[in-house]
Amino acid sequence: MCMHYLQMSSTMEPLIDTIIVSSLNAGADCIQVYDGTTGTQLKSYRGLPAAPSTLCLVGHGAYLMAARRDKPFLQAWPIHRHEALQIRLVVPGRVNAMAVSSTGSKYCIIGISEKLYVYKLLSGRLIGVASRHYQPITRLVFTPCGNYFASGGEDGFVYLWSLASFIEALHKYDAPQVQPHFILGQHSDKVTDLAMTSFGIRGFLVSSSLDHTARVFDLVTGRPMYNLVTSGGVTSVACNTLGSQLFLGHNDGTVNIVNLLPAPPHGDVQVTSRGVECHQKAVKCLAVTTSGNQLVTGGDDGEVKVWSVISGGQGTLGSNKVNDSHIALQRVVHMGRGPVTNLSIVRTERETLTTAELDIKEVIAPFSQDHSSPLAVPTIVPIRGRGKQHLQELDLINFTPELSVQQNAISEGISGTNDDLQSSINQLQTANTQLFKFALRHIIDEERDL
Repeated sequence: MCMHYLQMSSTMEPLIDTIIVSSLNAGADCIQVYDGTTGTQLKSYRGLPAAPSTLCLVGHGAYLMAARRDKPFLQAWPIHRHEALQIRLVVPGRVNAMAVSSTGSKYCIIGISEKLYVYKLLSGRLIGVASRHYQPITRLVFTPCGNYFASGGEDGFVYLWSLASFIEALHKYDAPQVQPHFILGQHSDKVTDLAMTSFGIRGFLVSSSLDHTARVFDLVTGRPMYNLVTSGGVTSVACNTLGSQLFLGHNDGTVNIVNLLPAPPHGDVQVTSRGVECHQKAVKCLAVTTSGNQLVTGGDDGEVKVWSVISGGQGTLGSNKVNDSHIALQRVVHMGRGPVTNLSIVRTERETLTTAELDIKEVIAPFSQDHSSPLAVPTIVPIRGRGKQHLQELDLINFTPELSVQQNAISEGISGTNDDLQSSINQLQTANTQLFKFALRHIIDEERDL
Protein backbone atom coordinates (compact mmCIF):
# COMPACT_ATOMS: atom_id res chain seq x y z
CA MET A 1 0.00 0.00 0.00
CA CYS A 2 2.84 2.38 -0.62
CA MET A 3 5.05 3.75 -3.33
CA HIS A 4 8.43 2.06 -3.37
CA TYR A 5 11.92 3.44 -3.92
CA LEU A 6 12.31 6.11 -6.60
CA GLN A 7 15.49 7.95 -7.57
CA MET A 8 15.79 11.53 -8.78
CA SER A 9 18.27 12.59 -11.42
CA SER A 10 20.87 14.74 -9.74
CA THR A 11 23.95 16.69 -10.68
CA MET A 12 24.92 17.93 -7.21
CA GLU A 13 26.50 16.16 -4.27
CA PRO A 14 26.00 14.91 -1.70
CA LEU A 15 22.85 12.89 -2.18
CA ILE A 16 20.65 11.93 0.75
CA ASP A 17 17.84 9.41 1.19
CA THR A 18 14.66 11.34 1.94
CA ILE A 19 11.53 9.69 3.33
CA ILE A 20 8.24 11.06 2.00
CA VAL A 21 5.17 10.30 4.13
CA SER A 22 1.45 11.01 4.00
CA SER A 23 -0.92 10.27 6.87
CA LEU A 24 -4.65 10.11 7.38
CA ASN A 25 -4.84 13.02 9.87
CA ALA A 26 -1.89 15.13 8.76
CA GLY A 27 -3.80 18.43 8.80
CA ALA A 28 -3.08 21.25 6.35
CA ASP A 29 0.41 19.90 5.61
CA CYS A 30 -0.65 16.59 4.08
CA ILE A 31 2.85 15.33 3.11
CA GLN A 32 6.05 15.46 5.14
CA VAL A 33 9.65 14.87 4.03
CA TYR A 34 12.34 13.61 6.42
CA ASP A 35 16.09 13.07 6.26
CA GLY A 36 16.49 9.30 6.47
CA THR A 37 19.90 9.61 8.16
CA THR A 38 19.07 12.09 10.92
CA GLY A 39 15.28 11.86 11.11
CA THR A 40 14.86 15.65 10.88
CA GLN A 41 11.94 17.08 8.90
CA LEU A 42 13.12 18.80 5.72
CA LYS A 43 9.90 19.96 4.11
CA SER A 44 6.11 19.66 4.04
CA TYR A 45 3.50 20.12 1.33
CA ARG A 46 0.18 21.85 1.89
CA GLY A 47 -3.00 20.23 0.60
CA LEU A 48 -5.91 17.94 1.36
CA PRO A 49 -5.29 14.41 2.74
CA ALA A 50 -3.80 12.05 0.17
CA ALA A 51 -5.52 8.79 -0.76
CA PRO A 52 -3.61 5.55 -0.02
CA SER A 53 -1.49 4.06 -2.81
CA THR A 54 -1.47 7.29 -4.85
CA LEU A 55 1.74 9.17 -3.98
CA CYS A 56 3.92 9.41 -7.11
CA LEU A 57 7.05 11.16 -8.32
CA VAL A 58 6.81 12.82 -11.75
CA GLY A 59 9.83 13.01 -14.02
CA HIS A 60 13.33 13.45 -12.64
CA GLY A 61 12.20 14.80 -9.30
CA ALA A 62 10.13 17.64 -10.76
CA TYR A 63 6.79 17.12 -9.01
CA LEU A 64 4.98 15.07 -6.43
CA MET A 65 1.44 13.93 -7.24
CA ALA A 66 -1.28 12.34 -5.12
CA ALA A 67 -5.02 11.84 -5.30
CA ARG A 68 -7.32 13.46 -2.79
CA ARG A 69 -9.01 11.16 -0.35
CA ASP A 70 -12.76 10.77 -1.06
CA LYS A 71 -12.63 13.38 -3.86
CA PRO A 72 -12.30 12.90 -7.67
CA PHE A 73 -9.27 15.21 -7.91
CA LEU A 74 -5.50 14.95 -8.10
CA GLN A 75 -3.06 17.44 -6.61
CA ALA A 76 0.53 18.15 -7.67
CA TRP A 77 3.40 20.02 -6.05
CA PRO A 78 6.65 21.31 -7.57
CA ILE A 79 9.27 19.46 -5.56
CA HIS A 80 10.74 22.71 -4.18
CA ARG A 81 7.47 24.48 -3.28
CA HIS A 82 5.19 24.23 -0.29
CA GLU A 83 1.96 25.00 -2.16
CA ALA A 84 0.22 22.82 -4.75
CA LEU A 85 -0.13 23.79 -8.41
CA GLN A 86 -3.33 25.65 -9.27
CA ILE A 87 -4.46 23.42 -12.11
CA ARG A 88 -7.56 21.27 -12.58
CA LEU A 89 -6.71 17.58 -12.44
CA VAL A 90 -10.25 16.21 -12.38
CA VAL A 91 -10.83 12.48 -12.83
CA PRO A 92 -14.05 10.44 -13.28
CA GLY A 93 -14.26 9.22 -9.68
CA ARG A 94 -12.52 8.61 -6.35
CA VAL A 95 -9.04 7.20 -6.94
CA ASN A 96 -8.09 3.88 -5.33
CA ALA A 97 -4.55 3.59 -6.73
CA MET A 98 -2.22 5.54 -9.02
CA ALA A 99 1.18 5.21 -10.71
CA VAL A 100 3.29 7.43 -13.00
CA SER A 101 5.89 6.14 -15.47
CA SER A 102 9.41 7.27 -14.59
CA THR A 103 10.94 7.30 -18.09
CA GLY A 104 10.04 8.54 -21.56
CA SER A 105 6.71 10.27 -22.09
CA LYS A 106 5.06 10.52 -18.68
CA TYR A 107 1.85 8.53 -18.38
CA CYS A 108 -0.39 8.43 -15.33
CA ILE A 109 -2.36 5.24 -14.61
CA ILE A 110 -5.35 5.69 -12.31
CA GLY A 111 -7.50 2.99 -10.73
CA ILE A 112 -11.09 4.12 -10.14
CA SER A 113 -13.35 1.37 -8.83
CA GLU A 114 -12.59 -1.61 -11.12
CA LYS A 115 -11.51 0.49 -14.13
CA LEU A 116 -8.09 1.67 -15.34
CA TYR A 117 -7.71 5.18 -16.81
CA VAL A 118 -4.54 6.11 -18.69
CA TYR A 119 -3.60 9.81 -19.06
CA LYS A 120 -0.66 11.50 -20.75
CA LEU A 121 0.64 14.19 -18.38
CA LEU A 122 2.18 16.36 -21.10
CA SER A 123 -1.20 17.04 -22.72
CA GLY A 124 -3.71 15.92 -20.09
CA ARG A 125 -5.20 13.66 -22.74
CA LEU A 126 -7.09 10.50 -21.84
CA ILE A 127 -5.30 7.69 -23.68
CA GLY A 128 -7.58 4.81 -22.84
CA VAL A 129 -9.83 2.98 -20.40
CA ALA A 130 -9.74 -0.71 -19.50
CA SER A 131 -11.98 -2.83 -17.32
CA ARG A 132 -10.78 -6.31 -16.40
CA HIS A 133 -10.95 -6.40 -12.60
CA TYR A 134 -14.24 -7.46 -11.06
CA GLN A 135 -13.76 -5.48 -7.86
CA PRO A 136 -11.98 -2.18 -7.04
CA ILE A 137 -8.29 -1.86 -7.96
CA THR A 138 -6.05 -1.64 -4.90
CA ARG A 139 -2.52 -1.22 -6.29
CA LEU A 140 -0.69 -0.09 -9.46
CA VAL A 141 3.03 -0.14 -10.22
CA PHE A 142 5.11 0.60 -13.36
CA THR A 143 8.13 -1.34 -14.55
CA PRO A 144 11.32 0.79 -14.44
CA CYS A 145 11.34 1.01 -18.25
CA GLY A 146 7.82 2.50 -18.21
CA ASN A 147 6.53 0.18 -20.95
CA TYR A 148 4.48 -2.07 -18.69
CA PHE A 149 2.53 -1.76 -15.47
CA ALA A 150 0.89 -4.19 -13.07
CA SER A 151 -2.45 -3.97 -11.31
CA GLY A 152 -3.93 -5.79 -8.33
CA GLY A 153 -7.48 -5.65 -7.01
CA GLU A 154 -9.87 -6.69 -4.32
CA ASP A 155 -10.84 -9.60 -6.57
CA GLY A 156 -7.38 -11.09 -5.95
CA PHE A 157 -6.31 -10.90 -9.61
CA VAL A 158 -2.85 -9.62 -10.62
CA TYR A 159 -2.45 -8.44 -14.23
CA LEU A 160 0.48 -7.17 -16.28
CA TRP A 161 -0.46 -4.55 -18.91
CA SER A 162 1.40 -3.19 -21.93
CA LEU A 163 1.20 0.59 -22.27
CA ALA A 164 1.69 0.21 -26.04
CA SER A 165 -1.64 -1.63 -26.28
CA PHE A 166 -3.47 1.43 -24.91
CA ILE A 167 -1.67 3.76 -27.32
CA GLU A 168 -2.36 1.46 -30.25
CA ALA A 169 -6.06 1.21 -29.40
CA LEU A 170 -6.28 5.03 -29.23
CA HIS A 171 -5.71 5.27 -32.99
CA LYS A 172 -8.36 2.71 -33.92
CA TYR A 173 -11.98 3.78 -34.07
CA ASP A 174 -13.30 0.22 -33.62
CA ALA A 175 -10.53 -1.08 -31.36
CA PRO A 176 -11.54 -3.91 -29.04
CA GLN A 177 -11.24 -3.65 -25.26
CA VAL A 178 -7.58 -3.55 -24.22
CA GLN A 179 -6.57 -6.90 -22.71
CA PRO A 180 -3.78 -7.62 -20.19
CA HIS A 181 -0.37 -8.67 -21.48
CA PHE A 182 -0.38 -11.44 -18.84
CA ILE A 183 -2.85 -12.75 -16.30
CA LEU A 184 -0.25 -13.40 -13.64
CA GLY A 185 -2.43 -15.08 -11.04
CA GLN A 186 -5.19 -14.79 -8.47
CA HIS A 187 -5.13 -14.66 -4.68
CA SER A 188 -8.08 -15.93 -2.68
CA ASP A 189 -8.40 -12.53 -0.95
CA LYS A 190 -7.69 -8.94 -1.98
CA VAL A 191 -4.27 -7.81 -3.19
CA THR A 192 -2.74 -5.39 -0.67
CA ASP A 193 0.54 -4.43 -2.34
CA LEU A 194 2.81 -4.92 -5.36
CA ALA A 195 6.60 -4.64 -5.59
CA MET A 196 8.92 -4.90 -8.58
CA THR A 197 12.66 -5.44 -8.91
CA SER A 198 14.88 -2.89 -10.64
CA PHE A 199 15.24 -5.23 -13.62
CA GLY A 200 11.63 -4.49 -14.53
CA ILE A 201 10.23 -6.69 -17.28
CA ARG A 202 13.34 -8.91 -17.06
CA GLY A 203 12.90 -9.29 -13.32
CA PHE A 204 9.95 -10.31 -11.20
CA LEU A 205 6.88 -8.90 -9.49
CA VAL A 206 5.77 -9.66 -5.94
CA SER A 207 2.15 -9.42 -4.84
CA SER A 208 0.85 -9.62 -1.27
CA SER A 209 -2.61 -10.52 -0.03
CA LEU A 210 -4.74 -10.98 3.04
CA ASP A 211 -4.94 -14.68 2.11
CA HIS A 212 -1.65 -15.17 4.06
CA THR A 213 0.49 -15.40 0.93
CA ALA A 214 2.90 -13.37 -1.17
CA ARG A 215 3.48 -14.53 -4.73
CA VAL A 216 6.52 -14.00 -6.94
CA PHE A 217 5.95 -13.87 -10.72
CA ASP A 218 8.44 -14.04 -13.59
CA LEU A 219 7.55 -11.08 -15.85
CA VAL A 220 9.27 -12.56 -18.91
CA THR A 221 7.05 -15.64 -19.01
CA GLY A 222 4.17 -14.48 -16.81
CA ARG A 223 4.48 -17.65 -14.72
CA PRO A 224 4.48 -17.90 -10.91
CA MET A 225 7.82 -18.69 -9.31
CA TYR A 226 7.17 -18.85 -5.56
CA ASN A 227 4.14 -18.86 -3.33
CA LEU A 228 5.28 -17.66 0.09
CA VAL A 229 2.90 -18.92 2.78
CA THR A 230 2.83 -17.05 6.10
CA SER A 231 0.87 -17.32 9.34
CA GLY A 232 -1.05 -14.07 8.88
CA GLY A 233 -2.44 -11.68 6.31
CA VAL A 234 0.29 -9.87 4.33
CA THR A 235 -0.51 -6.14 4.15
CA SER A 236 2.62 -4.83 2.40
CA VAL A 237 5.67 -6.03 0.51
CA ALA A 238 9.02 -4.63 -0.65
CA CYS A 239 12.18 -6.03 -2.22
CA ASN A 240 15.76 -4.87 -2.52
CA THR A 241 17.24 -3.70 -5.82
CA LEU A 242 18.42 -7.14 -6.94
CA GLY A 243 15.30 -8.93 -5.76
CA SER A 244 17.37 -11.24 -3.56
CA GLN A 245 15.58 -10.21 -0.38
CA LEU A 246 11.86 -9.71 0.28
CA PHE A 247 10.22 -7.92 3.20
CA LEU A 248 6.67 -8.88 4.17
CA GLY A 249 4.57 -6.66 6.45
CA HIS A 250 1.66 -8.25 8.32
CA ASN A 251 -1.60 -7.11 9.84
CA ASP A 252 -0.30 -7.95 13.33
CA GLY A 253 2.52 -5.37 13.02
CA THR A 254 5.35 -7.81 12.28
CA VAL A 255 7.79 -7.91 9.36
CA ASN A 256 9.32 -11.06 7.86
CA ILE A 257 12.54 -11.18 5.84
CA VAL A 258 12.68 -13.77 3.05
CA ASN A 259 15.99 -14.45 1.27
CA LEU A 260 15.75 -15.79 -2.27
CA LEU A 261 19.48 -16.45 -2.67
CA PRO A 262 20.39 -19.22 -2.88
CA ALA A 263 17.14 -19.67 -4.79
CA PRO A 264 14.74 -22.25 -3.33
CA PRO A 265 12.91 -24.62 -5.71
CA HIS A 266 9.89 -23.08 -7.44
CA GLY A 267 6.57 -23.66 -5.73
CA ASP A 268 5.22 -23.23 -2.21
CA VAL A 269 7.65 -21.89 0.39
CA GLN A 270 6.63 -21.88 4.05
CA VAL A 271 7.75 -18.80 6.01
CA THR A 272 8.14 -20.28 9.47
CA SER A 273 9.63 -17.40 11.47
CA ARG A 274 7.22 -15.12 13.34
CA GLY A 275 8.99 -11.97 12.21
CA VAL A 276 10.09 -8.79 13.95
CA GLU A 277 7.54 -6.73 15.88
CA CYS A 278 7.72 -3.35 14.17
CA HIS A 279 4.35 -1.69 14.85
CA GLN A 280 1.43 -2.01 17.24
CA LYS A 281 -0.98 -2.21 14.32
CA ALA A 282 -0.84 -3.40 10.70
CA VAL A 283 2.26 -2.60 8.63
CA LYS A 284 0.81 -0.75 5.62
CA CYS A 285 3.97 0.60 3.92
CA LEU A 286 7.46 -0.73 3.28
CA ALA A 287 10.36 0.77 1.33
CA VAL A 288 14.01 -0.24 0.91
CA THR A 289 17.00 1.97 0.11
CA THR A 290 19.02 1.27 -3.05
CA SER A 291 21.89 -0.12 -1.00
CA GLY A 292 19.48 -2.57 0.65
CA ASN A 293 20.97 -1.67 4.05
CA GLN A 294 17.92 0.14 5.40
CA LEU A 295 14.22 -0.67 5.58
CA VAL A 296 11.55 1.96 6.29
CA THR A 297 8.20 0.86 7.69
CA GLY A 298 4.91 2.71 8.15
CA GLY A 299 1.92 1.43 10.07
CA ASP A 300 -1.66 2.06 11.09
CA ASP A 301 -0.28 3.14 14.47
CA GLY A 302 0.87 6.36 12.76
CA GLU A 303 4.60 5.73 13.09
CA VAL A 304 7.32 5.60 10.44
CA LYS A 305 10.51 3.79 11.48
CA VAL A 306 13.97 3.30 9.96
CA TRP A 307 15.62 -0.11 10.42
CA SER A 308 19.10 -1.45 9.67
CA VAL A 309 19.10 -4.64 7.62
CA ILE A 310 21.72 -7.00 9.03
CA SER A 311 22.80 -10.11 7.16
CA GLY A 312 23.44 -13.14 9.33
CA GLY A 313 24.65 -16.69 8.98
CA GLN A 314 22.92 -19.70 7.51
CA GLY A 315 19.32 -20.30 8.53
CA THR A 316 16.32 -22.15 7.17
CA LEU A 317 13.24 -21.15 5.24
CA GLY A 318 10.99 -24.18 5.33
CA SER A 319 13.26 -26.96 4.11
CA ASN A 320 15.55 -24.59 2.15
CA LYS A 321 18.92 -23.33 3.33
CA VAL A 322 19.05 -19.54 3.08
CA ASN A 323 20.99 -16.63 4.53
CA ASP A 324 19.42 -15.59 7.85
CA SER A 325 18.93 -11.82 8.20
CA HIS A 326 17.29 -9.55 10.73
CA ILE A 327 16.52 -5.86 11.24
CA ALA A 328 17.42 -3.47 14.07
CA LEU A 329 15.61 -0.21 14.87
CA GLN A 330 17.57 2.97 14.16
CA ARG A 331 15.00 5.72 14.72
CA VAL A 332 11.37 6.82 14.58
CA VAL A 333 10.99 9.71 12.12
CA HIS A 334 7.22 10.28 12.04
CA MET A 335 4.38 9.86 14.54
CA GLY A 336 1.14 11.29 15.88
CA ARG A 337 -0.55 12.10 12.55
CA GLY A 338 -2.81 9.09 12.14
CA PRO A 339 -2.40 5.92 10.05
CA VAL A 340 0.30 6.14 7.36
CA THR A 341 -1.25 6.08 3.86
CA ASN A 342 1.81 6.50 1.57
CA LEU A 343 5.54 6.09 2.01
CA SER A 344 8.50 6.38 -0.35
CA ILE A 345 12.27 6.76 -0.31
CA VAL A 346 13.65 9.32 -2.74
CA ARG A 347 17.37 9.84 -3.26
CA THR A 348 18.10 13.48 -3.99
CA GLU A 349 20.21 16.46 -2.96
CA ARG A 350 19.10 18.54 0.02
CA GLU A 351 19.19 21.77 -2.00
CA THR A 352 16.39 20.55 -4.27
CA LEU A 353 13.93 20.76 -1.39
CA THR A 354 15.13 24.12 -0.04
CA THR A 355 15.93 26.20 -3.13
CA ALA A 356 13.63 29.11 -4.00
CA GLU A 357 13.88 28.56 -7.77
CA LEU A 358 14.28 25.35 -9.70
CA ASP A 359 14.49 24.86 -13.47
CA ILE A 360 11.67 22.39 -14.11
CA LYS A 361 11.37 21.04 -17.64
CA GLU A 362 8.57 18.54 -16.97
CA VAL A 363 4.98 19.53 -17.76
CA ILE A 364 1.69 18.58 -16.12
CA ALA A 365 -1.30 19.78 -18.12
CA PRO A 366 -4.93 20.01 -16.93
CA PHE A 367 -6.75 16.74 -17.50
CA SER A 368 -9.33 16.45 -20.26
CA GLN A 369 -12.92 16.20 -19.05
CA ASP A 370 -14.07 14.22 -22.10
CA HIS A 371 -13.99 10.61 -20.89
CA SER A 372 -16.27 9.24 -23.59
CA SER A 373 -13.96 9.34 -26.61
CA PRO A 374 -10.20 9.87 -26.24
CA LEU A 375 -9.96 10.73 -29.97
CA ALA A 376 -12.26 13.72 -29.50
CA VAL A 377 -9.80 15.51 -27.21
CA PRO A 378 -7.79 18.36 -28.88
CA THR A 379 -4.06 17.86 -28.98
CA ILE A 380 -2.12 20.45 -26.93
CA VAL A 381 1.47 21.09 -27.95
CA PRO A 382 3.55 22.87 -25.27
CA ILE A 383 6.55 24.71 -26.78
CA ARG A 384 9.67 25.27 -24.72
CA GLY A 385 13.00 26.71 -25.82
CA ARG A 386 16.47 25.66 -24.81
CA GLY A 387 17.21 28.69 -22.67
CA LYS A 388 15.87 29.64 -19.28
CA GLN A 389 12.18 29.19 -18.74
CA HIS A 390 10.35 32.51 -18.70
CA LEU A 391 7.04 30.70 -18.24
CA GLN A 392 5.52 29.59 -14.98
CA GLU A 393 5.12 25.85 -14.53
CA LEU A 394 1.76 25.60 -16.23
CA ASP A 395 1.56 28.86 -18.16
CA LEU A 396 1.96 26.69 -21.24
CA ILE A 397 2.24 28.06 -24.74
CA ASN A 398 -0.44 25.98 -26.37
CA PHE A 399 -1.22 25.73 -30.03
CA THR A 400 -4.53 23.96 -30.51
CA PRO A 401 -5.85 23.93 -34.07
CA GLU A 402 -9.46 22.79 -34.04
CA LEU A 403 -9.54 19.02 -34.29
CA SER A 404 -12.82 19.25 -36.18
CA VAL A 405 -11.09 21.24 -38.93
CA GLN A 406 -8.50 18.50 -39.36
CA GLN A 407 -11.12 15.76 -39.31
CA ASN A 408 -13.27 17.62 -41.82
CA ALA A 409 -10.23 18.15 -44.02
CA ILE A 410 -9.50 14.43 -43.98
CA SER A 411 -13.08 13.39 -44.67
CA GLU A 412 -13.48 15.96 -47.46
CA GLY A 413 -10.21 14.83 -48.96
CA ILE A 414 -11.56 11.31 -49.20
CA SER A 415 -15.06 11.94 -50.52
CA GLY A 416 -15.16 15.53 -51.81
CA THR A 417 -14.54 17.15 -55.20
CA ASN A 418 -11.21 18.48 -56.40
CA ASP A 419 -12.16 21.95 -55.16
CA ASP A 420 -13.02 20.53 -51.73
CA LEU A 421 -9.75 18.63 -51.66
CA GLN A 422 -7.73 21.73 -52.51
CA SER A 423 -9.57 23.72 -49.85
CA SER A 424 -8.79 21.05 -47.26
CA ILE A 425 -5.12 21.02 -48.24
CA ASN A 426 -4.98 24.81 -47.95
CA GLN A 427 -6.46 24.64 -44.43
CA LEU A 428 -3.88 22.10 -43.32
CA GLN A 429 -1.02 24.08 -44.86
CA THR A 430 -2.18 27.22 -43.08
CA ALA A 431 -2.39 25.42 -39.73
CA ASN A 432 1.09 23.92 -40.19
CA THR A 433 2.56 27.31 -41.12
CA GLN A 434 1.02 28.91 -38.03
CA LEU A 435 2.40 26.17 -35.81
CA PHE A 436 5.89 26.51 -37.29
CA LYS A 437 5.97 30.30 -36.86
CA PHE A 438 4.55 30.03 -33.37
CA ALA A 439 7.20 27.52 -32.26
CA LEU A 440 10.05 29.34 -33.97
CA ARG A 441 9.16 32.66 -32.41
CA HIS A 442 9.22 31.29 -28.86
CA ILE A 443 12.37 29.23 -29.39
CA ILE A 444 14.18 32.32 -30.70
CA ASP A 445 12.91 34.38 -27.78
CA GLU A 446 14.28 31.77 -25.39
CA GLU A 447 17.71 31.77 -27.07
CA ARG A 448 17.93 35.56 -26.85
CA ASP A 449 17.78 35.19 -23.06
CA LEU A 450 20.94 33.10 -23.02
